[in-house]
Amino acid sequence: MDFSFTQEQEMLRKAMREFAEKELLPKAAQLDESGEFPRDIIKKLADLGIIGIVIPTEYGGSPMGHLARMISIEELSSAYASIGLFLQANPLGMWPILHFGTEEQKKRYIPPVVDGEKIMCMAVTEPTGGSDPQSIVTRAKLEGNFYVVNGSKCFITNGAIADTCVFIARTGEGSKGLSAFVVEKGTPGFEPGMREQNAGMRSMIVSEIIFKNCKIPRENLIGNEGDGLRATLKTVSEIGRMGNTGVALGIARASYETALKYAKDKQLYGKAIAELQAIQFMLADMCVETDAARWLAYYAAWLLDQGKTSREIAREIATAKVYSSEVARRNALKAIQIHGAYGTLPEFHAMRYLRDALEAISAGGTNEIMRTVIGREITKE
Repeated sequence: MDFSFTQEQEMLRKAMREFAEKELLPKAAQLDESGEFPRDIIKKLADLGIIGIVIPTEYGGSPMGHLARMISIEELSSAYASIGLFLQANPLGMWPILHFGTEEQKKRYIPPVVDGEKIMCMAVTEPTGGSDPQSIVTRAKLEGNFYVVNGSKCFITNGAIADTCVFIARTGEGSKGLSAFVVEKGTPGFEPGMREQNAGMRSMIVSEIIFKNCKIPRENLIGNEGDGLRATLKTVSEIGRMGNTGVALGIARASYETALKYAKDKQLYGKAIAELQAIQFMLADMCVETDAARWLAYYAAWLLDQGKTSREIAREIATAKVYSSEVARRNALKAIQIHGAYGTLPEFHAMRYLRDALEAISAGGTNEIMRTVIGREITKE
């Protein structure tokens, strides 16, 4: 088996690492404290072609594939996970349009997002829950040439700042009663709600979205009525879970590398604490688990690049997501232990890694849902 990367992928990794070290790491603590959304950084990533890294060239993308996306998100998240989360969330809205939308919808909505001129979100989760799309109660009722939408969404990344929102609403009953729509900012009855004050990834804007008698043209339906569940499951698996895996992997690696450097520099009993067996055992566990998480993540991304569908590799995607997010949490906790009291100070980053890791556990589907997916797949084989 060949585990090497192409020259293009190696160049991408180097470029993303340099960008992360120059543009993100020096600003991470300040951005995290202020909660400011860094539009200037997002535009720079767009200019580098990173936002459209899985989007076809005819819509402005630079299609390097899912493994390249995983590499990019990992490198950026190792410096500031909020940016990795943006790269996870922004393409969520593009994916249903790309795979289910009309050619007119693709040309209208995708290029401005790829160019960094506009921001997109996808709204699925409701107060009734996000893990079960069939529990959605937001309703879109067809009246003449318009759908009238009423309901609310919650925990929507980019929700309050999105120029375009792809959302799922109920047009009928049962699993065939869900449909996907696109709505633009400024449409009467489409309003962002309260911004959530999340523990981690503080530069990302997570909010409610509210629909109050919102009239949406019939042509804003993505695909056909009843395509909503298929569009949701494909998007959440291929873009959401895979993107969140990359975010968690970046946090895990950053926690390990930061702890390793500190342990080599910190002196105790006349020698570096890295020479103490208790510290070495923690660092060894962090190293092993980070490597394991990376190859689970890369393998799932590689399978998507080979043309496998998210349904065919549901187990591999869920495995990568659940393992990477739990390694991120464990590594962040160990990093704090190794730093001692310094681990709680913002300039040492470890506490930020832990807060970000907590967000990664539920994003893209809770780890209990991931285990449900894995259990279902292995028991049917």
